[in-house]
Amino acid sequence: MSTLLIIPMLFQFIKKYRLPLASYIALLILITTLRFFLNPGLVLSVSATYMLMVGFILSSDDDLLSVKKRGLITGLVITTVILLIYIMCFKLFSLFAGKELGIREFSYSFILVQFLLVALPEEVFFRGYLQNSFGNDISAILIASILFACAHLITICASGGVGVNTCVQNGLTFFPSLVMGYLYLRTKTLWSSILFHFFANIVHILMILH
Repeated sequence: MSTLLIIPMLFQFIKKYRLPLASYIALLILITTLRFFLNPGLVLSVSATYMLMVGFILSSDDDLLSVKKRGLITGLVITTVILLIYIMCFKLFSLFAGKELGIREFSYSFILVQFLLVALPEEVFFRGYLQNSFGNDISAILIASILFACAHLITICASGGVGVNTCVQNGLTFFPSLVMGYLYLRTKTLWSSILFHFFANIVHILMILH
């Protein structure tokens, strides 16, 4: 496809989805600006509040956090299988590297923060609002996942003070985002992607090689 065709299509896309894209850009500006003035905890709280408010107010899904039992069970099964595979791969890598697989110390407040200020608001915003706005289909999953990964890259890496590995890891959030988007599309309940997001974060953060 030539550049002459891509540019008009891009402008058409921006025009059609100007509200969700403007909400997304506002989120990036909010987080990157606040990171220079507030401590990380407050930035997390403010950004979570913004994502929840925008998600609930602007989402086309009137029953955003409804619990669909069958969809929830399906989501939990898929989450369990994927995370078990991830843990097994991590274990095999630890054996190959000659290191032991361990678990970091954690507190109950850490668990609450990961659920209430990370998994829940991010899924409400990126899946419940953005993915729905883009049509909640395969292309919508791809677009929302690109925006999800870019948001992590920009807000974490643009302000500096982090290493290359951290930036790469945040860019790779594109791939779990595909899973979360698929879960929401497949199960028709946001709780399946929220729980995957939550447990994936917990497993990723707490596992350590030493």
